[in-house]
Amino acid sequence: MLSFAVKQLITRVDESLAEAVKQHAALTGESVNAYITRLLGAAVSGRQAWKIAAITAGRLISRAPIPPPQTRATASTAPGYASALVSAERDER
Repeated sequence: MLSFAVKQLITRVDESLAEAVKQHAALTGESVNAYITRLLGAAVSGRQAWKIAAITAGRLISRAPIPPPQTRATASTAPGYASALVSAERDER
């Protein structure tokens, strides 16, 4: 049987904050305890840990990697090619 050491934290908050927490927890489908535990964990472990946990839990979608810019294809031509082409078109007129 697994046992986890759990500590209880008691804090006082005003009614509007308590109601907002309950509403946000309901929107995420979590209990108030799970919601607060997740928020506290994110606050103390940093932004990247929160993002990884949110992606893993399916609450956040990972941004698609940005593709590298495509290089333009260049054609090598003999020296004087463009001027000869322009001259030939000029002669045809």
